[in-house]
Amino acid sequence: MKIHQKLALILLAAFALFAIDASPMSAQEAEAAATTRTISLATLAPPGSTWMRVFDAWNRELRRRSERGLQFRIYGGGVQGDEAEVIRKIRSGRLDAASVTAVGLAQIHRPALVFQMPGILRNYEQLDRAREALAPDMDAGFTSAGFKMLGWADVGQSRVFSTAPVRVPADMATRHPWVWRDDLVLPTFYQVVRSNPVPLQVPEVLGAIQTGRVDTAITPPVPCVALQWCSRLTHMTDMPMTIVLGGTVIGGRQWAELTPDQQTILSETATQFHQLARRNLRRDEQQALTEIRSRGATVIEVTQAQQQEWLNAGAQIRTRLVGQIADQALVDRVAAFGR
Repeated sequence: MKIHQKLALILLAAFALFAIDASPMSAQEAEAAATTRTISLATLAPPGSTWMRVFDAWNRELRRRSERGLQFRIYGGGVQGDEAEVIRKIRSGRLDAASVTAVGLAQIHRPALVFQMPGILRNYEQLDRAREALAPDMDAGFTSAGFKMLGWADVGQSRVFSTAPVRVPADMATRHPWVWRDDLVLPTFYQVVRSNPVPLQVPEVLGAIQTGRVDTAITPPVPCVALQWCSRLTHMTDMPMTIVLGGTVIGGRQWAELTPDQQTILSETATQFHQLARRNLRRDEQQALTEIRSRGATVIEVTQAQQQEWLNAGAQIRTRLVGQIADQALVDRVAAFGR
């Protein structure tokens, strides 16, 4: 017997065995499967990360609350492209939703970046109060842009990670820092400190660090550890530069396609699991800092005078960004929570 004929018989036998063993789907199960609404959601979060664990738990609760009438299909690890590409896919209907950083949110509603202007907010308590107060305005902005904001998230408090000590902004002038190609804030920072950044997308950064093309990154501790950047960036400036945030959005048309009950379930579970994600991320950030120190990283302590130099640079950056990402009135409203 020819090889391809044997293969066909094997496949046929396997199919027959599956058909015999599989329990027939009941009429109720068949109806439920046919009416299940699957929401495709993309994120850069890698498998096994805090965010992916939260997504999995959220998906289970979503299916339970909706009696399997609503669920996610999650595309993690950036397989759907960078955040700008993901937002374009939602607009065109090729994806339904995304969990993105502020870089992605700015593709929809640029004023969302106001919360992570350098030095404008200095801790999570200030961020929480500012976001809560401005939530109605932000939600309206996303709605006007054709999206529904499901929930705000944190990425972490960014620090300078480098291959040599960075104590003051002037030290950045000789560095080769990474900058996200679609970022609208850090390029202005690097102009102020007279540095020459290397524009890359997130998946390209590790290779650039390994080859020496990039020797510095301003990033939160959790992604620095998770993406293995900290294995080469052996110095950490022990002063948060800004709080990096994000959120989960769904396209406005996709939201409108859900039934009122589905919208309620999605909104309520989104609130529940974004609270969980923020709490877990803040816990993980402390664990990441402990891990970085335990690996022998050189921690650069910042004096009060040096801290003031960073704050002065932040003030210059915010002045330059007024009108580009938000008007002065909005910047002042957020800054009031940082005093």
